[in-house]
Amino acid sequence: MGGKMNVLKANPIAGYGIMPAMKRSCTPALLVLLTAMVVLVPLVQAREPDWTYSSPDSVIGGVAVSSKGELVAAAAEKVLFFTGTGTLLGKEPFGNTLVMTPDGKYTAAEYFSMLYFFKNPLPAGTADQQKATKLWEYELTQKIRSLSISNDGSTLVAQTLGHDVFIFNTKTAVPKGNNDEIDIQVKISANGRYIIGISQTRLHSYSKNGEITRTSDMTTFSLPHTMLLTSTGTSAVFNDGQAVRSVSTSNGKERWIGRGAGYVTSLSMTPAASTVIAGTETGNIEAFNSKGNLSWTFAANPEHRQASGITCTALSDNGAVIAAGTADGRILFLNGKGELTDSFTGKEYIRHIAVSADGSTIVAASDYTIWAFTSGTSSRPLPVTTTAVPSVLTTAGTQVPVSTPSPEGTTPATITEIPTTWSVIRTATQSSSSLITLAGSFILALFVLAGKR
Repeated sequence: MGGKMNVLKANPIAGYGIMPAMKRSCTPALLVLLTAMVVLVPLVQAREPDWTYSSPDSVIGGVAVSSKGELVAAAAEKVLFFTGTGTLLGKEPFGNTLVMTPDGKYTAAEYFSMLYFFKNPLPAGTADQQKATKLWEYELTQKIRSLSISNDGSTLVAQTLGHDVFIFNTKTAVPKGNNDEIDIQVKISANGRYIIGISQTRLHSYSKNGEITRTSDMTTFSLPHTMLLTSTGTSAVFNDGQAVRSVSTSNGKERWIGRGAGYVTSLSMTPAASTVIAGTETGNIEAFNSKGNLSWTFAANPEHRQASGITCTALSDNGAVIAAGTADGRILFLNGKGELTDSFTGKEYIRHIAVSADGSTIVAASDYTIWAFTSGTSSRPLPVTTTAVPSVLTTAGTQVPVSTPSPEGTTPATITEIPTTWSVIRTATQSSSSLITLAGSFILALFVLAGKR
């Protein structure tokens, strides 16, 4: 007993040796120490997909997932339908890009100038019900560049490369067209009541007959490549260079401007825009609240590597599950606080990402591969370093004014809600798996030293 108590009180690395009297009781003590260290260090490993799908002969042009994750759709020249567990239900001709209703009932796909509308398979149905049904097809005058659909699937908006707008009643497959304006983006709200188009100088409201019912003057400083509408359609959120802007769709009045740490490459948000997630070319993921205040920033590229920017983002309806893809092949998983909970590292540019409304399923795609992740496979938050920093940064890291600078000869946009100047930035640090390796090496060294004695 006396010798054992001495071992517990002794410092096993004092003088880089172990007293001879302790040799026989050294191993149990070290095993206890090893067990304690393994328990205390969280076992966080890189996340692996629940299933993958390879499309080596056709480029994947988009992915979508139903609200509860039971159905996944992808466009890869054909429209692919999967169950949430990865069973391929069918390949339907044809599709380069697609949109799916949140309830998983309908999918619209474009294939050059052709538009296809499907009734989706039922993943848990009979053999016949697990087959998709093409309800109709329609050929437009030019290649289709974008699609937008209402949540109930009753109204579909298609825009061509020539910026012509076609609004379909999906029950009759009859479109109403408009080619009077050149809008960069046209979207329909989830409730189907608002159809909004945006150009660099104007905001338009369309009726379902394709007529422009309202025009609001506004000025952007770069072409908005992404515009999102709140579920009610009363607000639009879009990128404007390094800024994220929100305007009222009724009159184009500025609601807020949030400015990030780099050129905005992707946008996603909750249905009411209570959380807006922006990805930047510098590799930052930034969260803005409903007033445009920057809540947090996650630095996914602290080393400032080339070609490591954020390419796509998506989040659950409650904002608690956030996913992002990068140009260097990573898929990042964050919680609503901006903490990295998991990551997957591949070798292919991540082009598309989708998160189910309930957060249970995340689907990402490169040009030729689909990865799907489901709930229950994520781990606890990875360690991060939290530091208060200016929320408004240029790509060089210097602070700039919150308001968006105006080109010479124009009037600056009015900020009705002033974003906060400070927020939280999080950067991934050494992973717990590395700490476990270090601990194991230390314990092994102690065993070797004990044996030599």
